[in-house]
Amino acid sequence: MSISRTSTVVLLGLSATFMGVNGYAQVSGSAPDTSGVTNSATPPGGFEEFLRRTVQFTGSARVRVEAPQGSDFTSTPAEAYGLTRIRLGLAFRPVKWLRLFAEAEDSRVEFYQVTPPSTLSDPFDLHQAYVEVGAIEGDGVKVRAGRQELFIGSLRLISTGDWSNITKNFDVARGTITEGPFQLDMIAGSPVLDDPTRLDRNKPGERFYVAYSTLKKVLPGASIEPYVMAKTDLNVKGKDNKLGNADTIYGGLRVIGKLKAFDYNAEAVKEGGSYGNDVVQALGYATGAGWLIADTQAKPHVSSDFVWASGDSGRKDGHHESFDYMYGAQQPLNGLAGQVAWRNLGNWRAGVDFAPFKKLTVKADFRDYWLATVEDGLYNCFGTRMVLNAKATSNHVGEGVETQFVYSITPKTSLGVGVGNLKPGAYLKQSGKTTGYVYPYLSFSRAL
Repeated sequence: MSISRTSTVVLLGLSATFMGVNGYAQVSGSAPDTSGVTNSATPPGGFEEFLRRTVQFTGSARVRVEAPQGSDFTSTPAEAYGLTRIRLGLAFRPVKWLRLFAEAEDSRVEFYQVTPPSTLSDPFDLHQAYVEVGAIEGDGVKVRAGRQELFIGSLRLISTGDWSNITKNFDVARGTITEGPFQLDMIAGSPVLDDPTRLDRNKPGERFYVAYSTLKKVLPGASIEPYVMAKTDLNVKGKDNKLGNADTIYGGLRVIGKLKAFDYNAEAVKEGGSYGNDVVQALGYATGAGWLIADTQAKPHVSSDFVWASGDSGRKDGHHESFDYMYGAQQPLNGLAGQVAWRNLGNWRAGVDFAPFKKLTVKADFRDYWLATVEDGLYNCFGTRMVLNAKATSNHVGEGVETQFVYSITPKTSLGVGVGNLKPGAYLKQSGKTTGYVYPYLSFSRAL
């Protein structure tokens, strides 16, 4: 998809114009609420009334200050830096079965003191632009095509996420069939590359395909979600260091449910195919449970989960065993500190979340990490291998405690503060990573 920066400027100009004319101020999202639109293309109230019922302006703004500490992990000498993200969107729904939506995003970083990565800074770009037709609400068939956000299943394999200053987006066609307790999503497309120097574009040669089904009412209070995914990529290196293509198939099953105060989830993914001249043989799974103590004022919810993903042996044996989590949301899903990913990893978490006051929610977690194999190393939340020490005698990465506080000032405005840390275990110490990592943050967000 090729779109000029001029068109992005026009988008924001039109958005501001409609905001001034119609006084709209709605919550930002991938699917703006225009359910009140009728089928009439010529309403009795004239053109102004038509715009009021068919046009919707969306927007949001977020500011976050981060102050990570730990010289073995931080990439900037700044004591603290600020992240800003502003989104403006425009939705047009002239009839019930048709919706057009476009959204611009401006993401910047201040006081970073070194050149910021593309995961933090991407000024003034197109975040979404799609057309949606069909049964947009309720049962039926709908198709959405264009640049858009994606949230699939547990979010571990495909998710736009919201934590990063620049969230993932995709150029895809998505078809959805919904019939009562059954839903099937069919997706084909490619991820979008963040590029601060020009308008973002999809990644050349990389494509993915999804068939994700959801079946409810098969088990009481549960959803059973079998799925198949595929991913292709060009010019990858196998263990023989020769360039080739990657063709990976993902077969998975997720079960999530709730029985009164008890909730549970489980997911397993098997990967096969080829990676250059190597055969893909990888596995990942996640399982967890929780209990809501509803008879107390704060209603604490205690929970625990275990996540595991295979790693490669490092031997030139023709097998690629390092688990690929595709485009999953990794932070804070696998840890607020952001130093681990669902790859070559074991991750045990135990925690509690509760609401001591009406507008305040608190979350606290303990996490323990270790590698599946020391030969594959430690990957951070962006999928970059940060540590490799094949001679380490321990696979224990470390442990950490995370706390988060979110205060809802209004339904559309919130203030958040938190801190995560990673205390080095034997593997990191043997690899020269002894400083540890502490990640405090303060955020303010507002939906227009």
